[in-house]
Amino acid sequence: MSEQQEFMLKSRRSLSKKYAARFLVPSVVITNLLLSPSVLAQQTSPRPVLAVNDAPPMHLRSCAINPAWLDDIPSLASLQRDGDIDDEDLLVLSEYSQLDANRFARFRGHVVVLQGHQRLVTRNATFDNVTGVLQADGGLLFSDDYIAVRAADIQADSLGQSASIIDSEYLLIPRSAHGRAGQIDLAMAEGQRQVVLHDGTFTTCPGDRPAWQIAARNIEMNENESWGTAHHAQFRLFNVPVLYIPRFSFPLTDERKSGLLYPTIRSSARNGVELEVPYYFNLAPNYDVTLTPRLMTDRGVMGMVETRYLTEQHRGVVEVNYLHSDRRSSLDNSRSLWRVEQNSRLSERWSGYVDFAQVSDTAYINDFGSTFVNRADPHLYRRGQFDYHSGQSHLQIQFEDFQMLGPYQAPYRTLPRVSGWHQESLANHLDLRVFSEVTQFRNPLDANDSATRVHVEPTLRYQLVRPAWDWQADVSYLVTHYNQSGRDDRDSSVTRHLPQLRWHGRIHLERPFANSNGFQTLTPQLQYLYVPHREQSRIGIYDTILMQDDYNSLFRPRRFTGLDRIADAHQVTVGATTSFYNNTADELMRLSLGQILYLDESQTQLFDETSRITASNSEVAAELDLRVSQRWFASSAIQYDTDLSLVRKSRVALEYRKDESNLIQLNHRRVRGLVGTTEEVEQVGIVTSWRIHQDWALASHWYQDLRTNRTMDALFGLQYDSCCWSIQVSAYRRVNRNYDLNFGEGPLPLADFDNGVSLQFSLTGLSNRAGAGIMNLLQQGIFGYRRPFYLSN
Repeated sequence: MSEQQEFMLKSRRSLSKKYAARFLVPSVVITNLLLSPSVLAQQTSPRPVLAVNDAPPMHLRSCAINPAWLDDIPSLASLQRDGDIDDEDLLVLSEYSQLDANRFARFRGHVVVLQGHQRLVTRNATFDNVTGVLQADGGLLFSDDYIAVRAADIQADSLGQSASIIDSEYLLIPRSAHGRAGQIDLAMAEGQRQVVLHDGTFTTCPGDRPAWQIAARNIEMNENESWGTAHHAQFRLFNVPVLYIPRFSFPLTDERKSGLLYPTIRSSARNGVELEVPYYFNLAPNYDVTLTPRLMTDRGVMGMVETRYLTEQHRGVVEVNYLHSDRRSSLDNSRSLWRVEQNSRLSERWSGYVDFAQVSDTAYINDFGSTFVNRADPHLYRRGQFDYHSGQSHLQIQFEDFQMLGPYQAPYRTLPRVSGWHQESLANHLDLRVFSEVTQFRNPLDANDSATRVHVEPTLRYQLVRPAWDWQADVSYLVTHYNQSGRDDRDSSVTRHLPQLRWHGRIHLERPFANSNGFQTLTPQLQYLYVPHREQSRIGIYDTILMQDDYNSLFRPRRFTGLDRIADAHQVTVGATTSFYNNTADELMRLSLGQILYLDESQTQLFDETSRITASNSEVAAELDLRVSQRWFASSAIQYDTDLSLVRKSRVALEYRKDESNLIQLNHRRVRGLVGTTEEVEQVGIVTSWRIHQDWALASHWYQDLRTNRTMDALFGLQYDSCCWSIQVSAYRRVNRNYDLNFGEGPLPLADFDNGVSLQFSLTGLSNRAGAGIMNLLQQGIFGYRRPFYLSN
């Protein structure tokens, strides 16, 4: 060992002991690094160096900035090999070192400086142990796991935990943002780190010529703040200045802040060219407001306001839209919408819900659309209710109303409906269940047309459940009393008494496959239902309609919703479901088949004779859900009339699903007797969402009416997502609702259509949200996307 090297090693021991006793922050440890820089690089794990809060390595993150010089900064693990270095200590590794007067230390060669999480790599450095000032020049690399810098010079105050870096290139690690600066001022105290860029740039786009960047006189960022601030800023696209902003803020996290949101541009045959420019007001942590002017060249300017709020007991949203004068209307009238939706937790047992909406005219939804109702809906449903839960009891008070969106008969209002449920265990396997209801109905078009309905329905249920079988027997007695007024075809007072007997049993069978790689289950079930006939023609129909038919509906005790018509029944329902599972219990296939055998005709009808049952059996209902492979799925349902040998209803869907964002679905549907007519509807459709490239994705749906050979609903959307910006373009063709339609005995008239396009643009990194998801486009049509399979896994 040479004389100089021996002196340096002794100096390390004496200096570390002496300075540790004299200065608590920092102590200085000096050692000779007798390894070449290339060997040091081999000892350094390149990516874990900048792992922050257990985040994935930068090169594994999508669109992460990954400058090549980042790998030359050593990791904490490689420098803290001894495990006895405190955060206050200053560890210096170098090829050559020199001490002057026990105060000044000079380092040359491959110099690595460590204090806490801060690492500095340079060729030349000096340290003043009295002032705590560290200087380095001739090129350096620096990181503290919040910011990484490549620069020419640095002057750092290890006592004051601050630094100034000259002529630098930086990477803001948590945000994966980068840029350049003439000078960077750092406050490096743990938990209070702050970065100030002078004459700097900021972007989240990779590359030397980013798609967008901010160039400003000063840019301030703090790890405890969610927003950075730029003063005297230029917004640049492809390094071309397009906008000057005296003071500009941009997000560093996902926290909300007031400001402009990205605009949406669209065009349609009904409204012309449309432009929406939302402005978001972050008024408080628990409530906000979004104000959106909506310019429509053919109609005018609509103001749209949305307010959201959240408290310990309440959460809700209020929407108001207003167009003062519609230029396309011959009446020159105003158009408006307002809506209130609120959920409330009033106490431990009481909760409430309100959903109320009002539009100025029946064509509003068709003309302008809405986020909470489909253009095909015939009405706005309004509801307010209070719920009380206590053990086995539940009380509900509900108010219901409707605003019709076309020439349809308005349903009765319920003002209010008070319902109660109670369950009591009487003995082993024997329960008493009581349902009761008091409802006040009012005709919104005729104040004299009203009714009060009181219903009580006690049920004794005996139920046995075993691994191989289960069955239950219900005996109910339904008592319903009506007080009616305003109609001559109804009795002013009438009471209906109906007993009901129902028995339902199932057997659960299971067997392994021949190769024992899975198993099959078979569940046959049988139901007997008896309800005697009662004359009900003098009772009004207030909230009763015919239920949808499918396999599950075969085992319901009622054919109609509501209580105004309870159909007589003397019938037996038979059905079975079989499922196939693999060796990990994933359901691969489910097939259900069932039919009702009528022992007597059902004489109860709803509006006309078509709701009566005169056949000896129901249509056969069958459903199939099939998982063909890991990515292929199929689903089908059919209702087949065995007496007339024809299909009443059918649907089939085949879907290829690569993942949640990539799918292709083919579907077909057929219905006989639509809207009370003999008209047959048959449609075929295709739904697609696919990422065709790393940056490009498309979504589309198309539905064709095979009877009229016309496209009923179509949409095509294309979205480009890069690390810097996103743009979504879509075009649609959909049916316009025609309120002059009369559904008589003849064929349906031809539909009228609306065509349009839409454009939405956003910059990634300057907004808390990226562009609208491509999958959202699939919900914007009349039909919307639905997964066609419902297997248990």
